[in-house]
Amino acid sequence: MKAQLKTHNGTPTVFLDDQPAFFGCHLVGYMQPDHLLDNQPYARKYAEAGVHIYSVDNFTHEWVGPRPGNPSPYDFTLVVPRLQSYIDVDPQAMFLMRMGVETSWEPSTWFNKAYPDEVEVRSDGTSRFSSFASTVWRQQVNDLIRAFMAHLRDTGMYDRIVGFQVGAGSSGEWIKDTSCMLLPSNDFGPAMRRHFRGWLAARYHDDAALQAAWAEPAVTLATAEVPTHAMQSTTTAHTFRDPRRERRVIDYYECLAETAADDLIGFCQTIRDLTHGEKLTGGFFGYVMELAWNMCFFADNNTLEEAEVSTIQRSGHLGLHRLLHSPAVDFVVSPYSYAFRGLGGDCLPMQPAESLRAHGKIYFMEEDAVMHNFQEPDGRNHAFENNIAVYQRNFAQALTHAHAVTWFETYDLHETPSLMDERKRWIRRFQELGTWGLGLDRTPASEVAVFLDDESYFYESNRNSLDIPLIWRQRVIGLNRFGAPHDMYLLNDLLDHDLPPYKLYVFLNPFHLNNRRREALKRVLRRDGRVALWLYAPGLINCDAPDGQPALNKEHMTDLSGLHFGQGKSPWTPFMHVTNFKHPITHGLPQDLFWGTTNPIGPLFHLEDPAATTLGQVVYTLGRCKPGFGVRTFNADQRESAYSSVYLAAPDVPAPVLRGVARFAGVHLYNEDGDVLYATPELLSVHTVAGGARTFKLPKAAEVVYDLFNQRMVAANVSEFSVELPEASTALFFTGSRAVLGPVN
Repeated sequence: MKAQLKTHNGTPTVFLDDQPAFFGCHLVGYMQPDHLLDNQPYARKYAEAGVHIYSVDNFTHEWVGPRPGNPSPYDFTLVVPRLQSYIDVDPQAMFLMRMGVETSWEPSTWFNKAYPDEVEVRSDGTSRFSSFASTVWRQQVNDLIRAFMAHLRDTGMYDRIVGFQVGAGSSGEWIKDTSCMLLPSNDFGPAMRRHFRGWLAARYHDDAALQAAWAEPAVTLATAEVPTHAMQSTTTAHTFRDPRRERRVIDYYECLAETAADDLIGFCQTIRDLTHGEKLTGGFFGYVMELAWNMCFFADNNTLEEAEVSTIQRSGHLGLHRLLHSPAVDFVVSPYSYAFRGLGGDCLPMQPAESLRAHGKIYFMEEDAVMHNFQEPDGRNHAFENNIAVYQRNFAQALTHAHAVTWFETYDLHETPSLMDERKRWIRRFQELGTWGLGLDRTPASEVAVFLDDESYFYESNRNSLDIPLIWRQRVIGLNRFGAPHDMYLLNDLLDHDLPPYKLYVFLNPFHLNNRRREALKRVLRRDGRVALWLYAPGLINCDAPDGQPALNKEHMTDLSGLHFGQGKSPWTPFMHVTNFKHPITHGLPQDLFWGTTNPIGPLFHLEDPAATTLGQVVYTLGRCKPGFGVRTFNADQRESAYSSVYLAAPDVPAPVLRGVARFAGVHLYNEDGDVLYATPELLSVHTVAGGARTFKLPKAAEVVYDLFNQRMVAANVSEFSVELPEASTALFFTGSRAVLGPVN
């Protein structure tokens, strides 16, 4: 079996033996040796539903280390029986091999004991994981991969493999829970110290350059240390790090991100070399939209102080941009966002998914709703009677964004008995629709682009007081409900790639822009009537600021946005409201609409721009009520150089405000009822809690509107259509030509 990634109908697509395939997969995870037969009924169910790819864990008991009388550190005796147990019930079975290479999982943690200088050491002096910087670990993992590949070939299983997914850290997700999800900092072990010094030497070349960058006259390339826990845990500019005073911390987090990415890239390259590029390679990585959470989110026994730490800077996941540029990696995986999985929530990737597509990668969405919902007897995320509507929403997200899907279900975590047959029927329908959808135009076609700047995270505190409202809540509450689809990218993809033009550009966190990135962004935006929406502190930090000028300066915000600002220097919890209801952006908004954050952030900003139209106020320290919501259009009489800047001083912008900004930018709105909505040139999906009568306006006339879930015709030759949506439901409509609809009808 040859499995590769190629472009098909405008998007990266899995090809199996040179034929495009919808990658629907049954996620099994770890198959315990004494329970192999218990999983067979579920394998049979998925096979009967048309799913023949199974994602299975490996290396939990295979990487055993040195043993008396046995020169091999590997024991692969359980591999074939695990796979054969699925082949016995599905002769067409193929496998995605999840390979866990974290040493804390291995029998007796033999690696950590044998190589104490190769483990990660936390700031409290404890250790659990191998260090991402360990050259010994990297070499031994590559040796393990080579031996495993030889075993698969020798046993005849190799041809059934479609891909390899490499994992390290907790749960194989390249996140080390006790060193980045709790208070202790990382990595103070010898392996990281050596690696960090080498990284610094490659960046600075000599002691003088390092001393100048760090503002530490005594430091040298030979003596530089990982920043202390106190350095990592505090900042000198409230929410932000001043690069002229805290470059050591910024450098370390950059080094950690690059190191983690290079580890995964290196392992994928080893696999690619061994398979001659005929198997898929990838892993969990790049949760840059998600990692404001910490261990408190996943447990009920932590402290308030622990609830305030962020995982993002200390995890290594900020190496995503590096991973996306590597030809060794085909796919990136994550569970879909934990933020709001219930009825009315969304099935969001933890990565900016359109960046993956722009770099020729595919997103594997781990649909593990069963695993998490069934952890509590009444449903952790949603009532069991809403299961099908949630599965339909999650599939609709995958279909409209060209994702692959891995459906989790095992003998001990499975669908509620009363819905087992219905789940099987829907898995079959999803597989049919996914296969049919390969023939659609799947090129991204949104008019709104949203950008997250991974680089700016390095210049933030590792507390989550800003990122929870600005990113975590913004994307699950506001961005998906304003009535039009949006594409999510890393900011550097706008600066370095030829992205399609958009009408509205939303910038979540471009706090740090050096001169190169700043000028590139202005060139993109200041033309053709484009509209930019800026939140909180866009462009505040510039490490290229001239000597004698601060790196953090509100004038840098003016340089980027064209708007002029005032500043409040103390942290507080800003909130906002509308004061001008006559502008097209705010017309029709209720006066009781307020938003902002209850988390202290700082510094705080407001508009001081007489040329801008004030639309609302921000309220913050000393009860100041200042212009905090405004718009200004530049060069209005010169279309080629015309652009508009919209500014909002507080995060967590509600959908009605975003809808007004989108309307001002000329974005096509499908409807304004606040449902979760996905759309492509030929598909429209809506997930609703309230249900009721809905009218949808299409961007162009459709020959047919067809309900793909209920398999019925809705309308013909229309540019808008009306339906009655049930409460707690998901709808998926085809809006195109009869010829394309054909096979699925």
